[in-house]
Amino acid sequence: MKYNKEIMSVFGLIVCASLWGIGFPAMKAVATLPTFYMIAVRFAVAAMVLGILFFKQLKFTSKILIKNALILSLLNFSLYIFDTIGIKYTSSAKASFFSCLGFLIIPILNLIIYKQKFTKITTISVSICLTGIIFLSYSPDMGFKLALGDIICIGGSVLGSLYIIYLDRISQKGENSNPILLSTFMMFFTCLWSTSVAWFHHDFTVMPSRINLYILIFIGLFCTCIAFLLQTICQKYVPSNRVGIIFAIEPTSGAFLSILLLNEKMSSVGILGGILVIGSLLYQEIMSNKIHKEDGDTLQA
Repeated sequence: MKYNKEIMSVFGLIVCASLWGIGFPAMKAVATLPTFYMIAVRFAVAAMVLGILFFKQLKFTSKILIKNALILSLLNFSLYIFDTIGIKYTSSAKASFFSCLGFLIIPILNLIIYKQKFTKITTISVSICLTGIIFLSYSPDMGFKLALGDIICIGGSVLGSLYIIYLDRISQKGENSNPILLSTFMMFFTCLWSTSVAWFHHDFTVMPSRINLYILIFIGLFCTCIAFLLQTICQKYVPSNRVGIIFAIEPTSGAFLSILLLNEKMSSVGILGGILVIGSLLYQEIMSNKIHKEDGDTLQA
C-alpha cells in the first residue's frame, strides 16, 4: 500500500512540475506587469479557490499549522520575487531551467544541514542532470555564460530547495496532517506579503489588459493552486532528494513550451541538455523502482 502511494505521489509531483513548467512561458507573456502585482494576483486566485472549496476544514486550524504556513509562505514569497524578476532579464526557456536546480541544491543542503549522504543513484542522477544544465546554459552568442537573469533565477532555486526540505521535515514529523489547509494558508500569507509590497509600490494603479488578466487567472488556478496542492499532498510519500530530481521535469516542459508558444530559440546543445535532464529523471525513477521491487521480493521471501 505504501509503495502504491509513493508511485501515485511521484505521478502527482510530475504533474505538479509540468504545471509549473507551463507557468514560465505564461509569466513571460505578462512580464511587463509589476513583479509584486503578478505574485499578488496569482496567489490571491489560488487562496480564494482553496478557501471556498475547503471552507469547512478551517475549523481544524492549529497553531503549528499556522507557524509552518508562515515559514513556507516567506520562503515561497522570496522564491517568486527571484523568479519573477529573473525572467525579465533572460529568456523564458533559460529561466525555467535555472529556477529549478533543486536536484543539485537539495542533496547538498541535506548533506550540510542533516549529514544525509548521497546515494549512488542520486550521485549519478545529479551528475547527468548537472551536465544537462551546463549544456542548457550555452547560447551561440554568449557561449557558456550566465546572464544576470540566470543568476537571479539560481537564487530562486536555493530558496525553492529550502522550501522542499522544510516541507519534507514537517511531513516526517507528522506536522503536515492537513495538506489542504497548509496549502491554503501558505497561499493566503504569500498573497498578503505580495499585496502589501505591491500596494506600497502603487502597483495596483496598473490596469492589465483582458488577455493579461486571463493569463494571470490561469497561472493562479493551474500553476499555483493545483500545483502547490499536489506538492503538499504528494511530497509526504517521496524523499526530498528524489523530489528535487522529479522537479527537473519542470524546466524541460517550460523550455519546450517557450519554444512552441513564444517562438524562443534553443541551440542543438541546449536541446541535448534538455534530453539529459529528462534522462536523469528517468534513471532516478527506474533505479528507485527497481530497488523497491527487490526489497519487496526479499520481504516476501
